[in-house]
Amino acid sequence: MEKRFKVESLIKFPIAKNLKFWIIAPLAIILLAGIMFGVFAGVYKDVNKGMNIGIDFAGGSLVTVTLGDSVLNDSTYSEYESLIKEAIEAQENAQKVVDYSTSEEYETKYGKKLEGITVPIAQAHVTYAQTAGSGEEYAIVFKYDNVSKTYDEDNTLSTYRNEVIKQAIADTLQIKFPTTDRDEIESMITSENIGATASAELIKTALICLAVSLAVILVYIIIRFEIWSGLAAVIALIHDVAILVAMTIICHIQVNSAFVAAIITIVSYSINNTIVIFDRVRENLKNERKLNEKYDSAVILDNSVKQTLLRSINSTVTTMVPIVIFAIFGSATVNEFALPVIFGLIAGFYSSMFLSPSLYYVMSQAWEKHKANNKIKKEEEKAKPKYVGAKQ
Repeated sequence: MEKRFKVESLIKFPIAKNLKFWIIAPLAIILLAGIMFGVFAGVYKDVNKGMNIGIDFAGGSLVTVTLGDSVLNDSTYSEYESLIKEAIEAQENAQKVVDYSTSEEYETKYGKKLEGITVPIAQAHVTYAQTAGSGEEYAIVFKYDNVSKTYDEDNTLSTYRNEVIKQAIADTLQIKFPTTDRDEIESMITSENIGATASAELIKTALICLAVSLAVILVYIIIRFEIWSGLAAVIALIHDVAILVAMTIICHIQVNSAFVAAIITIVSYSINNTIVIFDRVRENLKNERKLNEKYDSAVILDNSVKQTLLRSINSTVTTMVPIVIFAIFGSATVNEFALPVIFGLIAGFYSSMFLSPSLYYVMSQAWEKHKANNKIKKEEEKAKPKYVGAKQ
């Protein structure tokens, strides 16, 4: 008779007793993220760039190019989007900003010349482009970062750069429409500085939501299972978020409102596999206690993980497939959400399979050892002879 292959047979090594091995990979990723944070912050000379803080949090600029639906349509959008983006990000614009910051004109206006600003620091980077309006007002809106606050606290350089960028875009459009009057072309282009719309308030709200979610999850699992299950699950969730953030830093993905949504998504989703595993652990422990007073909890934990392995793989893969498709075919804005979610899904699968069971084992065993030691101490206290009477 043909022997049927079982997915749980893929795991033939002990899980619960190997916490020291399971924390190596997360620590290595977090260490690499710390190094990359320093590298990016050093290159751009801006702490915000260490984590690539987006303009939702750090502010930025908008430039709107109104072309009308007679020029801009589905077949021409990519061409104009690419041309205008290239004009915005041109190094020539950044060089003009650098020259202006060290010019006599700048010194006369602001009482000093700037030092240390370079082309990479002054160069604009488009974070996304999208259409707006309709009919004659049909336009492409580009969003890009301002010059670093290290050199431009009051946005004077960013305002100057916006004017330079407007002229660069006008030069590009003039080539496309040589018979159109220059003033008419310039009237098609508008720009503005925008503030940090999400800023500290959004970050504060997101952190409060995250803390409340973790607290509710902890309480639920403690009621549903036991305290060690709850603590292990919450620590695993913190691990998932930490890995998500670390990989975002390593890949230099922009951090904005979509990133906050990705974190909340992972916190909501990642707990599922862990709860399923602990539910199986509870059932197996209950059955084992009925059959045998002396049981090995590590073996029960390992078996529980193996028994739920196929379910965990299926749930993770089916969730990841559409997210991966979004990441491959989606825009840069979509990727800012999709890629962190992918990192979080992988981290969640890893933590539920390896970290949660081993954390549960370490904490529960430490508690049992503590109770055993207390019991021994109490017995020793009872066994000590008691002296009655006064001293002679």
